[in-house]
Amino acid sequence: MLKRIMSILIMGIMVIGMTACGKAAEKEVSKGPEGELSAIIDQIYEKKNTDLMLETTKLDLTDTEILKYNTGLSDASLVKEAAISEALISSQAYSLILVRVKDSKDAKTVAQEMLDGVNQSKWICVTADDLKVAGCGDVVLLVMVASNMSDTVTSEQIVEAFKAVAGGNLDFTLEK
Repeated sequence: MLKRIMSILIMGIMVIGMTACGKAAEKEVSKGPEGELSAIIDQIYEKKNTDLMLETTKLDLTDTEILKYNTGLSDASLVKEAAISEALISSQAYSLILVRVKDSKDAKTVAQEMLDGVNQSKWICVTADDLKVAGCGDVVLLVMVASNMSDTVTSEQIVEAFKAVAGGNLDFTLEK
């Protein structure tokens, strides 16, 4: 009888311990910035003015060519929504992309695919050689800019502005 009671107590302690560990792991993942992606982009630009003429648009996730061209992603299976902000003058290699993933546990996987897949020379005659990808919760930022525009804007400045909008913490930053 004593062995049975001890077994039940030990199992109860193990269940409580595993529940506590699960809740601790959940707290480690940041929530990420809330709201429409275009509004988050506006907040980033409030923190860091680029002095560029920019246009922000929502991406059609069903158009795989547009998705690949702008984000580097081959499909949108892990993505909930995406928005892009680019210079209206095509000779200025600048692009900021925000992607909201369906599950924040997939954010770093999506970020890595974006980093590996995006075409840094998608503009005519210019290349964005300054590239960073960062994530906070379910939001992934990719920013690429030509280094000759460093007196106006750098990828590091945009990542820092994103970090401020995200509450001061990022889950990861990747770069080439």
